[in-house]
Amino acid sequence: MAFTVSEFKSNLKQGGARPSLFSVHLNYPTALTNPAPPSNSEFLIKSTSIPASTIGTHDVYFHGKAFKVAGDRTFDTWDTTIINDEDFGIRIAIENWMNLISDHQLNTRSTGIGLVDHLESENADWKKDIMVTQFGKDGVHKHHYHFLGAFPTAISAIPLDWASQDIEEYTVTWTYDRWMPGTKGGKGAEKSPVHHLFPSDKHNY
Repeated sequence: MAFTVSEFKSNLKQGGARPSLFSVHLNYPTALTNPAPPSNSEFLIKSTSIPASTIGTHDVYFHGKAFKVAGDRTFDTWDTTIINDEDFGIRIAIENWMNLISDHQLNTRSTGIGLVDHLESENADWKKDIMVTQFGKDGVHKHHYHFLGAFPTAISAIPLDWASQDIEEYTVTWTYDRWMPGTKGGKGAEKSPVHHLFPSDKHNY
């Protein structure tokens, strides 16, 4: 079939998804109370990614000939880049979260983070669910991904420089049990904790 611009345009009716139209909602352990974590992650998480999907394989041999057999699914770590406001709100909350998991001095775990109800099972309170939502150009929720049982495993340094006029930012690396996709009103949407940015989207998450 010959390529024509009109065919391409007819198959891209909505103009393509935009990587800038997203938000990330963080949940924090209930033990983080002093200070209380901020609720502005949708505004200060400036970049992240839609997660990759990977299924492993292994070779089975017959008379020296290999053929592929599907293996287990694996989940890579996930990164978020966060703008650092002068109150250090999100950074302090994540530092305290990591300290609950592994104390700076004794390498112990806080006894205040026990078992709580999870979306589909029980999980330790230091493992929480995070969601990234993709919006359309009309401001409506189009698709989202739940990261189930997530917790921060690395927080990057913030460079300081007398000659810089940039706003500070840093990266947080998250590890999680698995991710689950969902669409507006579809699978997983009824479990979404997100507080969306666009008031035109009246869907009850």
